[in-house]
This record gives sequence, structure tokens and C-alpha cells, in this order.
Amino acid sequence: MLEFLLINANTPYAIALSFVLILAFLEGVGLVIGFSISSLLDHISPIDLDFDADLEVAQTGLTPLLGWLCLNKLPLLIWLVLLLTCFSLLGYSLNYLSYIYAGGLIAPIISAPIVLVASLFSTSLLGRPLARLLPKNETLAVSTGSFSGLAAKITVGTAKLNSPAEAVVVDQYSQKHYVMVAPEFAEESFTQDQQVVLLRKSGHFWLAAKFDPI
Repeated sequence: MLEFLLINANTPYAIALSFVLILAFLEGVGLVIGFSISSLLDHISPIDLDFDADLEVAQTGLTPLLGWLCLNKLPLLIWLVLLLTCFSLLGYSLNYLSYIYAGGLIAPIISAPIVLVASLFSTSLLGRPLARLLPKNETLAVSTGSFSGLAAKITVGTAKLNSPAEAVVVDQYSQKHYVMVAPEFAEESFTQDQQVVLLRKSGHFWLAAKFDPI
């Protein structure tokens, strides 16, 4: 059994399983000493994981993709463990079936991409019910109406009056949210990476003005 787990064809899946065990160990040690690996990962993550809850119609940029992957529903550590576990189990299962029915194992260069795609679908499928089971931290709940007056940065596209673009805004708890923004006047437009100030909500997007730092 151990020989099958560690055989060369299963190297990517063994590495993934090892990472799961290492993360579980580190989180366990962290709980004992009062340090959370999960909080650290969420803090240093280069990906903005918090989304405007009202942003149901956003179909541009990273929002729909990250939402489909459940990155806006699960803590990063749990999401990462779920993905790695799916990758490992699916990879081992594929090679086991290949060994039983074809008499050989599939090379990682062929099996790994297939398993990765299947793992992403599995993570999306399993992440939704898992998110409903996890306790929610109500103390950090933020009303999107409180974003008025906050600065935001255009992340994807060009914002025009009738064509909102995606932007990221940081709330008072230092949490990041994706919102859709459009200029208040037709003659204005906001390009990617431009700073704007959120003025007021208009349906499912925000009207904004150009940010002029003093």
C-alpha cells in the first residue's frame, strides 16, 4: 500500500497529501499556542477574497470565477485543504483504477492536469454545503451601505456611466470587497488601477467620483 502511495506516478498526489497533513499539524500547534494559520493566510493572501454580498449580477473580472470556486465562502486555509484533499484523493483513485483495469499507472504529466480540473469542480461542489456548516462571524458583518465615502481602486476594465467596472474597496475592518462602479457623469470614465471615491448605491453598482488626494 505504501509503495503505491509513494510510487513516481503518484508523486503530485503524495505531495498534495503531505501539504494537507503539514497544514493540519501547523493549525493544531497554532491553536495550542494561540496562533492561527488560517488568519495568517487570509491576511497575507494576494487574492481579494471578500465580496459585496449584493453583487449578484457581476459577471466580469475575477468575481464570478472566485465565487464559483467558493473562495468568497470559505476561509483560505479550509479552501486550500479541501482543494489539496480532492486533488490527492482523485489522483490516487484515477491511478488505482488505471492499475486495476489497464495494468499500469498514468504518468503525472497526463494525469495531473485532468485531476486538477476535476479537483476544482469537486471543490466548487463540496465547498457550498461546507460553507453552510461553518460558523459565521457576525461581528464582522458589514452593510454595503457603509461604503459611501470610501476610496476604491478599479481592478478590471474601464468604468463608464452605462458600463460599470469592477473595483476593490477596504472596509473599516480591513476586509476587502469587490463592487461594481460607474462614474456619476456621462463624460467621465475610470480606467484600471485608477482610484475613485464611492458616492452612493444605484441598483447593483456604485456611482463614484475621481479620487483627488490632498
